[in-house]
Amino acid sequence: MKYFIIIILFSITKVFGQESKLGLSELLVNSTIRIESSGDTLINGINQKFKSVGTGFFFQFQVDSTKIATIITNYHVIKNTDSLNLNFTEEINGKPNYGSILKTKTGRTKNKWIRHPDVDLAILPLDSINWSSIENNKIPFYVSYTQSELPKKELIESLRAIEDLYMIGYPIGLSDTRNNIPITRKGTTATPIFLDYEGKKEFLLDISIFSGSSGSPIVLYNEGSYNNGPGLVIGTRLFLLGINAQSKNYNAKGNLILPSNVKNIETYTRIPIDIAIIIKSSKIIDFKPILKKIIEQK
Repeated sequence: MKYFIIIILFSITKVFGQESKLGLSELLVNSTIRIESSGDTLINGINQKFKSVGTGFFFQFQVDSTKIATIITNYHVIKNTDSLNLNFTEEINGKPNYGSILKTKTGRTKNKWIRHPDVDLAILPLDSINWSSIENNKIPFYVSYTQSELPKKELIESLRAIEDLYMIGYPIGLSDTRNNIPITRKGTTATPIFLDYEGKKEFLLDISIFSGSSGSPIVLYNEGSYNNGPGLVIGTRLFLLGINAQSKNYNAKGNLILPSNVKNIETYTRIPIDIAIIIKSSKIIDFKPILKKIIEQK
């Protein structure tokens, strides 16, 4: 019964494609959530507590006649997580009430996340969140992607080898904490989206990337007009193309200058080269049969 109640409670929440009092770009910056997690992990054989920040975004699955709202992120963001802090913006009259932040805290979350069977992704159904911590029955505002924003084969094949894309998230945990808004960054495809990088459902993106950006949605967003290859198209388009998973780094080798009687010591420093590995959004659909099985077991 709890699962059913949550689905009804949040069915009023915005999804892309619905009529809205907000512009498309403002909907985009309300589609992510900062994931603050803590737990225990083994470091050099010693159990140690950790705290981390990552990025999640909202996705609404349609499984037969049931709509299931979830948060999607990388599995490594929530691996070994025991507790989870999520801050939502309050909704008033269908719009975000910036500055009014609804704080939720969920304990023992590691068994509630659903892990993707073969890539670094995980989802958390919103009925797993401790909504009782929200005071005065306030309603959270967030915007969910749906399968309608996942690109079809025809769209992928029409894209140019080099496209401008946006990443929305929380690099080094950075955000507008007063208004609960993420950081939006722009990058360029480093490998064509219509090809699978190294034979995997991935592509590379030329963009500055730091810890905290894991799980960020990667979107193709054009408002007003865009180039589709043959010419200029008047119109607007939005597609969820992928999820940031990790970065490519360069190990810079150096030497310490020491007295001649001391053996030479080499040092290595990992330098980011601003290349992100993006998991293609088509892998999101792999969660549907898993969710269907969960629904049938309730």
